[in-house]
Parts: sequence; C-alpha cells; structure tokens
Amino acid sequence: MKKLLSTLMILFAPSSAFGLIGFGIQGVSDLSKFETYTYSDGGVNINSYAMESNPFGLGGYGFIDLFGYALEAEVDVAAGEYEFDFGNEIMGTVGPIPFGWARVSYAFTFKKNIMDISIPFLAKAAINAGGGFGSHLSTPRADFGMVQALFDGDLMDLNVDQDVIKDRLGDYLKDNLTETNGLHLQAGLRFKVLVLDTHLNARYNLAKDVYTGKNGFLQLAFKAGFAF
Repeated sequence: MKKLLSTLMILFAPSSAFGLIGFGIQGVSDLSKFETYTYSDGGVNINSYAMESNPFGLGGYGFIDLFGYALEAEVDVAAGEYEFDFGNEIMGTVGPIPFGWARVSYAFTFKKNIMDISIPFLAKAAINAGGGFGSHLSTPRADFGMVQALFDGDLMDLNVDQDVIKDRLGDYLKDNLTETNGLHLQAGLRFKVLVLDTHLNARYNLAKDVYTGKNGFLQLAFKAGFAF
C-alpha cells in the first residue's frame, strides 16, 4: 500500500520543473474553412467553392511561467486555397480560377496548469487551460463585390486587360482586409524533456468574419521549443 501511495504521489505531484521562460515555433491548423458561396442575378453568375482542406500555418511563441501560471505571447500566419468562377449569359464562364486566402494573428494567453503529471526518468507533463485576447487580419474571399471591382462594375463585358485586373485585385484586397479583435478560450497538454518543450493546444477564437459569416473559429496548435 505504501508503495502504491508513493507511486501516485510521484505521478501526480505538482512540478516546478517546466522552466520560467520559454520560446519556440508552432504549426497551426484552423478547423474552419470557407463553404460554397453562390451569386446569381441579371444573367451574372459567381461561384466561390468550398476549401478542400483546412488552412495551415506557422508561427512563433514565447512565455513566462511561474508556479503553474503562464503568460504566453504568439504570432502565426495561416493560408488556404479554393477556386471560384464567374460569367454571364453573353460571354460564358471564366474559371474555375485557383485563389488564395490568408490571415495573420497575434494573441496573448493567461493559462494555469490544472494537473501536473510526473513520468519518472522520461518527462514532465501538464494539462492546462486558460484564455486571452487576440487580433486577426484576414483577406476577403472572392464574391460579387470583388468581381465587380475587377471589371469596374460592368459584369457584362469581361474583356479587360490582365494587367489592369491585377492592379485592381491588389487594390481590392488591400482595401477590404478584415481586422477582428476578440477573446479566446483554450485547453492544452504540455510535455518537457530536459530543456525541450512541446505543447498541443486547442483554442476557440471569438473573432467574427475571419471566416466570412462565422462568429469564430477553432484552431489546433503544436508547439516545439525550449524552456529554461
């Protein structure tokens, strides 16, 4: 019985061996994506198709950790791809055209270890939860407004010089960036072997229209770095 109690104390005893500061890189995957968008009016048809895969990205992070509490700062860039086409009853259909979407985000998170688990001779592990604040800047998706801007409002005449379209597209994307600030909640699992530090986090961001028409998005992040 004493041996059993000793083993349980080793396994679940709180640990301060995670280090006071840390930093590293992270891979992120958004578990939201664009669904199909369709516009049809006056002989004009626009279809923006659903993303085939979830956006993926990379970033970096750093944190200060003390007595099971941590303040973490991070930044990441994620991108995804989809297709759209457009046309009218006179000129026919143009596309499908491959098109990209991207976002840049930064966040600050305050979190606390809920349970520390000690694995003798191997690693320290902890389950944590917390919340914080983030800011997101994302490009618009292809829709009626974008196609209208590319052809200067005349969607019955699609014969426009390609260089002109590129210039108009650049201006449209720059002028229609979506900037959203919001809170987030997250839960995570952390492993540490010597100074090597890894995290697996699930986070829900309350960020309206980062993905058009949605009030937020779920995100997974795998982090790997060093803690001292």
